[in-house]
Amino acid sequence: MKRILRYHMFRWFCMSGILLFMLLAGPVVSLDTVSAMTSEVKAVAMLTADDQGASLACPSGVFFDKTAKEVYVINSGRSRIVIYGPDFFPRISLGAGRGVDAPYGVHVNEDGLLYICQGRRQDKPARLTILNAAFFPVKEIEFTGFEGADRFIPRRVAIGHGGEIYVAGINSRGILVLDKDGNFLRCLTPLDTVWGTEEETSPGSETVQEPRQGKSPVLILEVCTDRSGRLYLLSEETSKVYVYDREENFLFSFGKKGGSSGKLSRPRGLAVDNERDRIYVVDYMRQTILVYDLTGRYLFEFGGQGWGPGWFNFPTGAATDSRGNLIVADFFNNRVQVLEVPITIPEFTDAGAAEPNFQAVPSSKKSRSR
Repeated sequence: MKRILRYHMFRWFCMSGILLFMLLAGPVVSLDTVSAMTSEVKAVAMLTADDQGASLACPSGVFFDKTAKEVYVINSGRSRIVIYGPDFFPRISLGAGRGVDAPYGVHVNEDGLLYICQGRRQDKPARLTILNAAFFPVKEIEFTGFEGADRFIPRRVAIGHGGEIYVAGINSRGILVLDKDGNFLRCLTPLDTVWGTEEETSPGSETVQEPRQGKSPVLILEVCTDRSGRLYLLSEETSKVYVYDREENFLFSFGKKGGSSGKLSRPRGLAVDNERDRIYVVDYMRQTILVYDLTGRYLFEFGGQGWGPGWFNFPTGAATDSRGNLIVADFFNNRVQVLEVPITIPEFTDAGAAEPNFQAVPSSKKSRSR
């Protein structure tokens, strides 16, 4: 009798916990709905090999050059940058012979100059390497003039409307603002309520997670701009995007931390599509792409862990091309996906009827694997 009583008490406790979690998590879109949304995404191309025919190894970042219509892929596992033409065929890769040995991010400006974020390598410090349109080294910018410059490692770079160089680092609060010549001007740092103390600590020291009092500087790991010159700063720490105008005045922020649909767990990539008025945020941990409008209003999401087109294995970066396709660095799938995302938001009247499907609907465009 006591054993039966204990069983019912345990069952009541578990059910109460589940109900409490559902109430706190808020409304959740079912997995079937996300699967149905993913089935609407069409594969345009799968980039899987470099110019030598070797497989991509953990691609971590992507950039689309709208002038040359080329896709730049950070091939992290081989410490190279692979460049694909408009037909998604690999043209060339940049490595140590071009001064590229530890790439994290790349940006191409209107004059065809390549700005490459590079980490420390042997006797070389972390730096920003600039190549000309023929891929010959022009300049290397080392980071000085601010506190912690010797520890700063650049991850992403963007160019402002006035030629300012914006650099987001690894485990760095805010972003750097450099002039055209690479001289430090200032830091642009959002302030927000931050949980945890992800400060630089000595090896082996214990970090206690607790809320800080008031507003604190925020860790930023991604920066990009749009056609109007707006700045978009992404924080994995707060799961928010901070938006500034072209004069660096704060406008608004959006995003909510969480593990359910419509929320961000560990966002690591960001892309803005001006043609369709959309913002794409890559959630590394939930392995989904969340879609917002330009005001930060959540629209829908797609993806999940998988191996078919439109499914991901810890994605880390995104860009959009001139056709409106979304380009995603699919890290542990060792590929880059070029995807056609629906222009209108599909309405699923019976989400529960949708079957999980790892193969996306075939594209009207021929899908290429390289």
